[in-house]
Amino acid sequence: MKLPRIYEHFKQGQIFTIEEAREKLKTTGNTLRKRLSELATRGYIFPIRQGLYRVSKIGERPEREKSSPFAIASKLTPYCYVGFHSALQLHAKETPKENDTIFIVSPTKFNSFKFEGVYYFWCQSPEPHGLETYLLHNGELEFPLLASNFEKSLVDCLKRPAHCPPFHELVRLCKKITISPDLEKILRYASDCNVQALFNRLGFLFEKSLAYWKIQEEYFKQIEGKMSRKQTEWPILYEAQTKATLETPFSYAGKSSQLQADSQNMQAFELRNRWKVQFSVNNQ
Repeated sequence: MKLPRIYEHFKQGQIFTIEEAREKLKTTGNTLRKRLSELATRGYIFPIRQGLYRVSKIGERPEREKSSPFAIASKLTPYCYVGFHSALQLHAKETPKENDTIFIVSPTKFNSFKFEGVYYFWCQSPEPHGLETYLLHNGELEFPLLASNFEKSLVDCLKRPAHCPPFHELVRLCKKITISPDLEKILRYASDCNVQALFNRLGFLFEKSLAYWKIQEEYFKQIEGKMSRKQTEWPILYEAQTKATLETPFSYAGKSSQLQADSQNMQAFELRNRWKVQFSVNNQ
């Protein structure tokens, strides 16, 4: 059986945009859309969203052959990049799973959507720096992904609580990073944000949970010199850092009542801290 020309230009399983199809197939307008529609009807490609497609693998079962979430994220808009919680997952060498949200920062707005159980959420960032291109693999496919580096991803999460995971998940991802972070770079990114409360959060995170990074006292002094002297709010979920919470991947499902009871006293102690951080959302 002779395969359609689409397989001459794109690999099986590859994700492509309508612009790439236009360039490869040398077809435009309604003719291109009709051709893509026919290919989709025959099962050779399937649409992810308007203008974005995936080439089917010969003999694949779509319910078992899931698309790479990061590969989709890399193609959503020109100049977009993966940031915040999703970038931390990338640096921890984790792949977003069902019901996870991928935060895509883009100058071009798109309607957030869900595909194969993963949410793709558009967001903005006024500081488009600290970006790097990472070469990822999905089976035999290789693709580049633009994302914020680890240091920028961490600072962005501290600055934008809505795009930050719960505290225990933040710590878990940080502890999975295989390279030593650049503390000078973290402090520089934090200073660029010009948000005092960010330093309170940074100090709390460093002191309470990331002691194994061997952070020298001079860094804590720098942080204390820039932090807010008032009690500051960090509106993310907080729970005591027990072994169970650090080793269990993040889930939006509620924790057991037993875990809440075990951690209650420790939370009360930890919430009184030198960094004047008040968690407005916690386990009740």
